[in-house]
Amino acid sequence: MSAIRRFLPLVCMLFALQGLSARKPAGRTHLPCRIEYGKYIVQVGTPAGPRRFIFDTGATRTTVSESLYRELGLVAAGDAEVGDFEGYRDRLVLARIPFLQLGGMRFDDWPVDVLPDSSYVWCLGVDGIVGSDLLRRSVVRISAADSLVSLATDYRQFVDLDRRKAVRFQRVSGRPFIHLRADGSGRRMDFYALFDTGSSGLFDCRYRECTELIDRGILRKVRRTSGYAARLGWTNRSSVREAVRGTIPRLEVAGTVLPEIPVGETYGSINKIGCGLLHYGTVVIDYPGRRFWLLPHAATPDAPDVPLRNVAVAIEGGRPVVGQVWDDALDGIVAPGDRIVRIGTLDVTQVDPCAFIRGEIRGDKPEITVERKDGSRVTVPIKNL
Repeated sequence: MSAIRRFLPLVCMLFALQGLSARKPAGRTHLPCRIEYGKYIVQVGTPAGPRRFIFDTGATRTTVSESLYRELGLVAAGDAEVGDFEGYRDRLVLARIPFLQLGGMRFDDWPVDVLPDSSYVWCLGVDGIVGSDLLRRSVVRISAADSLVSLATDYRQFVDLDRRKAVRFQRVSGRPFIHLRADGSGRRMDFYALFDTGSSGLFDCRYRECTELIDRGILRKVRRTSGYAARLGWTNRSSVREAVRGTIPRLEVAGTVLPEIPVGETYGSINKIGCGLLHYGTVVIDYPGRRFWLLPHAATPDAPDVPLRNVAVAIEGGRPVVGQVWDDALDGIVAPGDRIVRIGTLDVTQVDPCAFIRGEIRGDKPEITVERKDGSRVTVPIKNL
């Protein structure tokens, strides 16, 4: 009997290791992905079957929709005050899902946040968001060329990686913050930015960095205006403040110099490098080793084309409003927050706001009709609404 007692812990340990290896395979696993609305969409296994999730390295925790939460009959495990990327905080329901499956990797009894169905992010036809909590023990390779997200347990499983060419990144709430260096007009500036696949842009700097880039003469082709910020988070809120646009002549990211990078200001509290970085090469993130690679394409592509817009749209209270006004000729004619009532001849007052977010609304004329604060209406021309 004493011999059995001595061997029992060893037997339990062997079973535990077997279970662990079953959930974390030694080889690589691949997740086919689609780029939709500037987001990386992957299939995630759930107790309700495969579901579409946004693959978001900028999210701290994995999130499910309120609809999936109800469908699975999950039970609330409490609530917590959770912040979005703009620093706004609100209380969300917390739950545990029986399992989530990323390719060959399975995560049992996993904690998730429940995002209300009122959030416009669900307009994109997804049921959840894959956060960095599912990636923290993996090496993740993301390529726009082969429409794959690959996960491995060791960076050496990717044969084309040279550790000496990696850069170290800071890990904040499990997310990768990488060093950037901006050059222009003989001046230089260093800062950090979150690599955020949940962002459809290239580089968005917070107001403090944008202002310093302007003061140092690095940011060129600068435009400033007031505007509403569009919201896809759970609060569906908008706020008026200054917006900034410009171009950085040289931006160094992970040892690769990117020329003429368009810059926008984020309304959040952190700088972000978004999916636009994949225009220049393949990204590999070694979460355990805190290493980051940008494997550039053989030829440096041209800077991404940024459509010229004179008026941008935001969503407030479920209805389209004037966002930023970039055309000086429209000053005093329309203003941020004015309601948009028609696009061309299309009456949009009853249109589903999700249709705007998905880019499905197309007017028959390049103009919008706006209801101003005093109740009067005016029709103005638009470019690339």
